[in-house]
Amino acid sequence: MEANDIVLFDFDAFISGSKDVDYQEAIKKMSLSLMKFLIENDLLVNINPFNQDGSVKNDLIIKKSNLTDEGFQLFVKPVNNWWNALDRGTPPEKVTILENGLKKIRAVKK
Repeated sequence: MEANDIVLFDFDAFISGSKDVDYQEAIKKMSLSLMKFLIENDLLVNINPFNQDGSVKNDLIIKKSNLTDEGFQLFVKPVNNWWNALDRGTPPEKVTILENGLKKIRAVKK
């Protein structure tokens, strides 16, 4: 692993943060929404985050090298903003913050 190939998402670390069933279910929903967003917007590189049944892989780790440049930029701020919104009660399926963040990232590239 390169020195700057930082881990940005570690499903097992999130899920093992609490034994509370509701917490774990919330992490699964958040992870599923985030991975679908990354896939739908072609932001992942050389990684499939899903099991055959469509659930997020338990050993999923996403590093900087697993993301396009736009995907990495999304993790810099918009993903954290989205996580904060989830903490305030926004449903994980509502990815408006991610969509708007990606639009801004892509607008700067033009």
